Amino acid sequence: MAGAARVAITPRLDLPGRPVYMAGLERGLKATGVADELYARALVMTDPRGTSVGLVVLDLIGFFHDDVEALRQELARKHPGIALAHVAVASTHTHAGPDVIGLWTPIGGSVDDAYMAEVRSGAVEALASAWASRRPAEMRVGVGTAPGMAKDTRLPELIDETVLALGLRTPSGDGIASLVNWNSHPSVTGGENSLLSADYPKGLVARMEREWGGVALFAAGDLGGQIGSARVRVADPATGKVPEDRLRKAEILGDRIAGIALAALGEAASRPPAEVRLAARSRTLFVPMDNPRFAEGLAIGLIRPRRLYALDGQGAGLLPSELPDRSALRPGAFTLKTEVAVVDLGPARMALVPGELYPELALGGIPDPQDPGADFQGAEREPPLRPMSDQPLFLIGLANDELGYIIPRSQWDSEPPYAYQRDEPQYGERNSVGPATAPLIMNAFRELLAPR
Repeated sequence: MAGAARVAITPRLDLPGRPVYMAGLERGLKATGVADELYARALVMTDPRGTSVGLVVLDLIGFFHDDVEALRQELARKHPGIALAHVAVASTHTHAGPDVIGLWTPIGGSVDDAYMAEVRSGAVEALASAWASRRPAEMRVGVGTAPGMAKDTRLPELIDETVLALGLRTPSGDGIASLVNWNSHPSVTGGENSLLSADYPKGLVARMEREWGGVALFAAGDLGGQIGSARVRVADPATGKVPEDRLRKAEILGDRIAGIALAALGEAASRPPAEVRLAARSRTLFVPMDNPRFAEGLAIGLIRPRRLYALDGQGAGLLPSELPDRSALRPGAFTLKTEVAVVDLGPARMALVPGELYPELALGGIPDPQDPGADFQGAEREPPLRPMSDQPLFLIGLANDELGYIIPRSQWDSEPPYAYQRDEPQYGERNSVGPATAPLIMNAFRELLAPR
């Protein structure tokens, strides 16, 4: 059984005293209009044994774990009859959406609590509608590749070109839902864009819904390292020329990735539908908060508040405003509660990653020997995710949290001398919780993905 639904979560721009800032590439850019609606898109599946799982994907830059827990509590309170073994909340990571984290809001401002409540309610409504609309379904999983559709701005250059597609239709062929998983930042619209948009996922889900049917979801994968498609040249099929309009370029790119996903599902359709057995396993982790920029942002209320825990993870956690002395909020003094999870689907699996995973942690390829400029000489290499699974593995990034970049510890490079004989550090470390994040997360996945 499967059901899907979508609910608009586009913020209003005409509310006095509630400016909307873009989660773009520059701080303080106000949204001036809406290019396309933002949505919470939900999928609920129930296997023949009665086990159910839910996934809701938000057209947002990210969603902290505290808000995920609040969303789950709201779902349980409003809809006690919905029994889900796991509720996953992911974000597309569109940089053309509102800043719901605080990294792009002007100093002195804060994330809009009222809007965050609207997002949670919209996601809950989408999950409830998906649950209520479940009907008999057949599942197919397809695997494709998208060569040349993304670029890496960090050394060593490595891009995961995998496109994964999950398709659900009724036995008579009516589309219920599709899920496409690809690995590139939705930042094609650029840093000067002030129109709210889902970026390239807009064109992707539009084509999937038009040709597959039902409700389409897009989930970002291993896009860490500033892997993006803004510099990729794509021609407009209407003109044969590369469009100057970045919103149009994003739409074309999404349409192309959808075409790859549809071709993969078309090939899968020649095989019998898969036997579906759902199961979910998760681990709670406490990750050291070592980033001084994040610590300062939390201390002054710029970054959206989230609970801070002792280094041993004990206690109920305190919000920054509840600390006796906010000056104590310094790098390495607290941990952040987060979560990793694996959902078995039968013909495939989902790895729910709480941030922006570097492709080396998905594919392998961590440099060996290690660059002599890296900070942690002799650091153990983390095991890559895809080889851990003998089935297609959907890497659902920014799922159940947003910890920023998840960087192999042996590649961490924030102190001179810098790797690759650079004069300055590469981008990434400044937007990561810290160097302990990757080892903790990858070891947890090794346990969760181990043969059972």
